[in-house]
Amino acid sequence: MGTLPTCVALETCCGSETAKTASMEMTIPDISKSTPFPSAGPEVPPATLEGWYVLHQSFRVDWPSLKARSTSGANRALEEFQEFLNGWAVPDEEGWSGAYRVAGNGIDLLVIHFRRDLESLIRAAHAIRLTDLGDDLLLDQEYVSLVELGLYSLTRETAKKVDPNDRDAWRAALEAALSDERAKGYVQRRLQPVQPDEMPYVCFYPMDKRRNPTQNWYKLSLEERADLMAAHGAVGRHYAGRISQVISGSMGLADWEWAVTLWAAEPVEFKNIIAEMRYDGASADYAEFGPFVVGKRMGAEGILGLLTTNEG
Repeated sequence: MGTLPTCVALETCCGSETAKTASMEMTIPDISKSTPFPSAGPEVPPATLEGWYVLHQSFRVDWPSLKARSTSGANRALEEFQEFLNGWAVPDEEGWSGAYRVAGNGIDLLVIHFRRDLESLIRAAHAIRLTDLGDDLLLDQEYVSLVELGLYSLTRETAKKVDPNDRDAWRAALEAALSDERAKGYVQRRLQPVQPDEMPYVCFYPMDKRRNPTQNWYKLSLEERADLMAAHGAVGRHYAGRISQVISGSMGLADWEWAVTLWAAEPVEFKNIIAEMRYDGASADYAEFGPFVVGKRMGAEGILGLLTTNEG
């Protein structure tokens, strides 16, 4: 795979569209045709742009089986798997994959794949199972999602000009606005995220928006949701340069509605940003969170250290 520049640290969190602009631009395929359908009431969904497909795989190592191998057999399996992962580690236009050692949750490894289409994700998952070490990797969980930019502000501004109930006019106006948005360099980079080299730690978790009778995100007006997300994004901007974030949508793809992937230079930043965001309205009143997975990305020889106590 070829080389792409390091991803800029995002200035938003959980769906707001403003991001820090950087100089690098790259061309991405126009794989997003998403526009919200008009609604008879005020509950207009936000327009979205979609980028790479994402697969989070959590593995437990079958330690008795791995340690029961001969030394040479175990080393061969680890070396093959390391070479295998290294071939995916450098991002290019097709995507990339990263492997992480995990702390807690009874999980040993987290592998995150970013690919341009679902078929490529399927092939990546299958390729891992076909490796020699794959026999000793017990799959704990898999989560499929699609990098998503939820454009609340853009949708709100468009709704001020065009009636969402006028189906044809609404769709045409959104398609024009989305085309302009998609052409922006920083938007392209957000649709194809790359982990910053200076941020080796990862935090992954799924989340939903509440649909309780008295706390139903999906019954709020577009104005209310846009205001809540703007306040939510303002908190995230305080962590620019400290946290790099990927929001990926999973409605219809997984049991939760979104997946959140955070990268940081220090793991304490995960605690800081998540704790602070629990107090804003979008999270305090309307967010439900799934289990958290935290780890550190392994280097070019990290897998080789699985049978030692050395840092990899």
